Amino acid sequence: MKKVILVTVVSGLALCERLLCECAGLQLCLACRNMQRADAARSALLTSHPDAHIDLLHLDIGSVRSELCAAHEVKSRYRPSDHQTIDLDRGIIHTLHPVRCDINKYFY
Repeated sequence: MKKVILVTVVSGLALCERLLCECAGLQLCLACRNMQRADAARSALLTSHPDAHIDLLHLDIGSVRSELCAAHEVKSRYRPSDHQTIDLDRGIIHTLHPVRCDINKYFY
């Protein structure tokens, strides 16, 4: 099973860096409204992690149509039998203190 993490806010590059450092074989999917920014984020991450597998996904969370299209795209790219996907949204995991998190506990 591959570990796929869907990050809905590309501005959290530090989170993506940490995940790539701590989880071998991780596959990131950066979901963003502005694909130019998403591509710049992927390029920055690939500079420090050249072997990383980073996909891009267009997603505008202000549009139901965009959300439905993105959900369909995720389902077609990442089959549930092969992958586990979790959504890390910066607003949900934001904290003032560093958090120690074993990302592997989210995959079973």
